[in-house]
Amino acid sequence: MRSAVNLIRSAILVVAFLGTTAVASDWDRAVGLYNKSDYRAALVEFQDIVMDRPDAAGAWYYIGLCEFKLKRYDRVELPLSHAIDLLEIQSPSSTDIAGAWYTIGISHYLQARYEKALDPLKRYIDITTKAKRDVDLSARTALARSYFFLERYDEALPLLAANGDKGSSSTADRAKENATNAYYRGAIFFKREDDDKAIASLRESLRGNPDDIPTLELLAESLMRRARKPNSESRWNEAADVAEKLKTLRDDLKTANILGRAYLGAQRFQNAIAPLEQIAKANPDNGQAWLYFGIALSRSGQMRRAMEALEITIQLTPESIPALSELGYVYEADKQYQQALRIYEKAFAVSGDPAIKATVERVRALASQQP
Repeated sequence: MRSAVNLIRSAILVVAFLGTTAVASDWDRAVGLYNKSDYRAALVEFQDIVMDRPDAAGAWYYIGLCEFKLKRYDRVELPLSHAIDLLEIQSPSSTDIAGAWYTIGISHYLQARYEKALDPLKRYIDITTKAKRDVDLSARTALARSYFFLERYDEALPLLAANGDKGSSSTADRAKENATNAYYRGAIFFKREDDDKAIASLRESLRGNPDDIPTLELLAESLMRRARKPNSESRWNEAADVAEKLKTLRDDLKTANILGRAYLGAQRFQNAIAPLEQIAKANPDNGQAWLYFGIALSRSGQMRRAMEALEITIQLTPESIPALSELGYVYEADKQYQQALRIYEKAFAVSGDPAIKATVERVRALASQQP
């Protein structure tokens, strides 16, 4: 967020309250301390001023800014609200009214008080827009993300789309904010299961911020979900590529889970073995993890290891048709027809599937021919 000090103009209602030389001297000393970033000392001086002149709008304003600079965000609203009340009477055209609303809104946002941040941020944007001044990028960003965190996505999306296109921020700041806002748009579309729009937004985000871990993670998940509707080799492979990039930045179990599933979907079974083994061994009671590991092994031709993994799977999930079918396939491929028959019969007993019944009959014939 941009520093609130950038919203201060060179003179803030000095003439409105400087009735004496002594007060003027106090004001100059307080402002000097603030400009030197000695916010604690400046705060004391401004508090002394309002003790003598309670109607000193500028001093109240600076008190709020000092609290903001000291990151005591819960103390910002009271003095700035008082400053706004005074300014609206003494100088209703002052730009510092907008500045006060801005600082109040950002303070609430930084405390994750998103509901409370909405009104002051909207007031700042409305005042600034009507005055035909540039709206600070950080205000739009905070408002958009407040809506996002409140799950008010219809209100967040227009702000996220417009954010960063113009304003007083630097080109680098705008590029970074645009990338982040594209991520939030992608997150909204992902939550709505609109993967085409999610993928487009997340790709856009990565162009501006290629090493952003949450974006890489969400893009991989969205690509995999979209790849299943219908099955798409290109999306599976892109998901694997994204997951590989993610692994260079964050090599942990969560990444291994994404990478293993992406390789499995892309039918890159040999690549899938290592991450899926890592997940299965880290989750010894998770039948799904052992199933994926077993499939990767069987499709890579490692039948003995596949048998072990799939036997563990059916111990954990004894009625899993995919696990029973895969294990039956592995035994059959290894020409262990009696074992394959046992597993296929169990699969048919659970499912009643005519196709599995046909497999049972076929394998029974093979078993009967085996010495």
